[in-house]
Amino acid sequence: MRPVLLVLGLSFLASCSTVQDWLGRGAEPSETKELMDDIPDGPPLINSVDIAALPEPEAKPEPLSRYGNPESYFVDGVTYEIRPVDPGFEETGIASWYGRKFHGRLTSSGEPFDMFQFTAAHKTMQIPAWIRVTNFENRKSLVVRVNDRGPFKEGRVLDLSWAAAKRLGFSENGTVKVSYEVLTVPTANPSLIPNPLAKTAQSVFQVTAVSTEEQAQKLASQIRSAIPQEQASVRVESNGSGLFRVQVLPTLNLSVERAVYEKLVMLGWSPQKSIMK
Repeated sequence: MRPVLLVLGLSFLASCSTVQDWLGRGAEPSETKELMDDIPDGPPLINSVDIAALPEPEAKPEPLSRYGNPESYFVDGVTYEIRPVDPGFEETGIASWYGRKFHGRLTSSGEPFDMFQFTAAHKTMQIPAWIRVTNFENRKSLVVRVNDRGPFKEGRVLDLSWAAAKRLGFSENGTVKVSYEVLTVPTANPSLIPNPLAKTAQSVFQVTAVSTEEQAQKLASQIRSAIPQEQASVRVESNGSGLFRVQVLPTLNLSVERAVYEKLVMLGWSPQKSIMK
């Protein structure tokens, strides 16, 4: 029903390629129409959660997400610039929802999408943020957490989880006119504890794939001699089909990750990034 992207906060990659180019196979983009239009979206096949009984979330400030906040990103020929908003900001427009097609896939913040939680996607707001959404048709309102990117259909301002759409009374329709107000926005305050779902994702740079393990180990050894051990580990993995992949796993630090990427480029490689779930 909608494209959902894992937009990583790496301007050094976002500036030179599209989002789809640098996502890699390890983190499937949840909404690129060409890849997933053949998979039907919809409500859960078996609903084991009483949505009406779920407590409304409490809006609270959180640290700016490590992922999902690049300066800009590119989808379907359009460049979107991430912009900070202030509490109290309001917007009116059409909201849609997404469900089982994307359940368990990574959101732009790096968290798994849970269709049974009250969450939302926005194209340009810094994440994570908390907003109150009001359905114009029945005046029902709900606090939701914005942790994803989208929707990318013209005229839509929000994409809500199935649970949020169910609670707001439009899960049978697909879209509805809504308004929303920003309650809290992410902050740089280092004392704040990130949401427990926002686990740090391990980046993997695939450097090359060769036909023999001996050759792969030789290349891996050359890379190890060029990149300090405290910055990254290097491994060789078989794909089970006769190829051996040489991969570099940087430590969980964006500045180190950037340095490792740039070093690999200087060595003449074109590393492809993926996220290890």
